This record gives sequence, C-alpha cells and structure tokens, in this order.
Amino acid sequence: MGIQRTLLGGATALSAALLFFAPVHAQEVELVHASLNPETHIDYPVNMDFVNRVEKLSDGRIKFRVFDSGVLGDERQMIEQMQSGTIATARLTPAALSGLCSGISILNLPFLFADGQALLDAVNSPEFKEICDETLMANGIHPLSYWWMGVRDLYTKSPVENLDEVKGMKLRVWEDRYVVQAWEALGAIPTPISFSELYTSLQTGAVDGAEGWAASYNSQSFYEVAPHLTRISYIQIASTLAISEAVWQKLPADLQAVVQQAADENAAFAFETFSAVQDGIYERSANVATVHEVSDIDTWVTRSSVVFDSFANDQPEAVARMLAKLRANSN
Repeated sequence: MGIQRTLLGGATALSAALLFFAPVHAQEVELVHASLNPETHIDYPVNMDFVNRVEKLSDGRIKFRVFDSGVLGDERQMIEQMQSGTIATARLTPAALSGLCSGISILNLPFLFADGQALLDAVNSPEFKEICDETLMANGIHPLSYWWMGVRDLYTKSPVENLDEVKGMKLRVWEDRYVVQAWEALGAIPTPISFSELYTSLQTGAVDGAEGWAASYNSQSFYEVAPHLTRISYIQIASTLAISEAVWQKLPADLQAVVQQAADENAAFAFETFSAVQDGIYERSANVATVHEVSDIDTWVTRSSVVFDSFANDQPEAVARMLAKLRANSN
C-alpha cells in the first residue's frame, strides 16, 4: 500500500478521522501525516524523509497517508486534530505550540542563537526538555525531535536597509507575544494574521511587509506583492516534529522505538538539508526580488533585546535560568 499522498479540497476532521489508525491488515496501522506546505516547498522532502524512514524501519507495519498544502487546516487546527488523534504526525512551529507551553517561545527570541547548531544544542539539552516536554504531552502533543530550518528575515513593499526605515511599518508577525514585543521595540506595528491571509494582506496594503522565512517568500510568491527581502537572520527557525499523544500511547513499544529512531535520524537529515540549501534560497530570491543587507544590525540586536527581561519575568524559574545560560554563551 505504501505512502499515499492525498489532497482533499474540502477535507474535514471527520473525513480524516476515518483514516486515523485504520487497520491495514493484522498488526499494521495507517497514520495521517499533515503538512501546511505544498509538494513544491523546500520542507516537503524532509517531511517525506521521516515518513519513509518510519515505513522502512517498521517493515511496513506503519503506513502513512500524507495530506499537504494545509488541506487539514492551519497549525491551530492541526494541533486540535492531533490532540483528538485525528492527525498522527506533523511539523509544528514554536509560535503555534506557545499556546500550550509558553516556555517554548524561548526559541523565538530575537538574535539569541548564533547559528543552527547553537539552536540544536539548546533544544536537545536536558534544560529544554524540562521546560516543555511534559506540558506538551499533557496537552496531547508528544515531541519527537526538532528541526533547524534556516532563519527568519524581513520582506516588505518598500526597501529596508536600516532600522529607521522600519519605523511605523505594519508587519505581519508570528502569533507569539514575544515576537510582537520585539517588533514593537524595533519601531514597527506588528500585526499577527494568519499565514493563509498574508498574500492578500500585502496585496491590499493591510500590512506593509512581514517577518518570515525566505523559502516561504519564494514558494508563496510573496515577492509579487512585497518585492524587497532584507536579510536580518533574527530568528534561527526551529520546528517540532511531533506525534499525537493519543496515537503514541496506542503504539506498541517496539513501534514507538521505530518512530523515535526515525525522528532522530530525520532531525539530522533536516539539518544537513537546510544547511545545504540556505544560500540557494537567497539566490532564488534575488532572481525575483531585490535582496538587501542592513548596515546597523547591532542596533537591531540591542533594541530588540528588551524582550529578554519581559520573557524571563513571565516564565518559571527553569525557563529564566535557561535563558540566562543561553545569553551568557552567546556573549
């Protein structure tokens, strides 16, 4: 039977539920893997690497149906379906998971991690697992591993080459309170809106730009309505590869081990893949837009750092301690 890639134009949670844990034949299960992005997106091969590894390592005892292009909903809807067990596995951003565990927003603090390896060292540390793993599992989301996917930059309708040019800009930002605070400190007017509404919002002038991943800027054709990409690398992008806790608990121990092994191997594959393509992402952007560098990145770092104290004051002691350690290591 193998992997089935499925596009359901009007998919509902109920229709997907019929696929969850459907019996294939004796001692086999069929799971749903959901993705926001289309097959043409740069993260699709990494998603499929995880799916393929699980099927191979399980000797076909686990099989997947893959629903891409957000046909099962946005991240919030995906989380709800994972909590109910309708969706088995998906890649989820810290911004989406922050509603279940606010401490995970440490991954979205501006200019905290020097590079992707520093981020991975942090998410694989005992301190990080203490922050969120049990809370997420108690809320129906079982973290398997973490991806590093590159960096988040800025794309706008008018050019930005220094911080003064950001002042007063309406920018679409992640729905993360500390991302919002960081952009307020930088002088922008942060506007959390759904990713699915971003193109139209840029087109109509509801926003002047957005912070985001250049790979999505390319794949979603945002350059058509925001022809300026400014490289600031203000967030090292982390994503959680997760499985529904309800699904996890129904898997026998040997298949749990298989899924975890596949996730660990896939995290290494993700790092290799995104490291290899990072420069190419900007090359593709330069073919369709104007790519800018900023002349005053130290000012961006200093101004946005005010969010660190706000974050630490809002969090349990364990999270504040980890932030202090990361800041010390980055200096």
